[in-house]
Amino acid sequence: MKVIILLSVTLLAYLQYNLWLNQDGFRHTQQLQEAMSFQKQQNVALKERNRRLQADVADLKQGLVSIETRARRDLGMIREDETFFQFVDY
Repeated sequence: MKVIILLSVTLLAYLQYNLWLNQDGFRHTQQLQEAMSFQKQQNVALKERNRRLQADVADLKQGLVSIETRARRDLGMIREDETFFQFVDY
């Protein structure tokens, strides 16, 4: 009977060691879950960015209005019949 109890305690200690302290134990599982959660957040942000970029590409392919808007905003271009005014704040 003492041998069975000793084997049971030894087996229990071994299993607890594997659960809490081993490389593939509980701590490692928690770290993997945290990494997975962080990666999911990044994926959501990147999917939103991709959606916006796809909308920009589709808009640029379809019409000249978006091209003109980008040229005015990014390059400072104006039409021939327009006058450019620049206001400087002091």
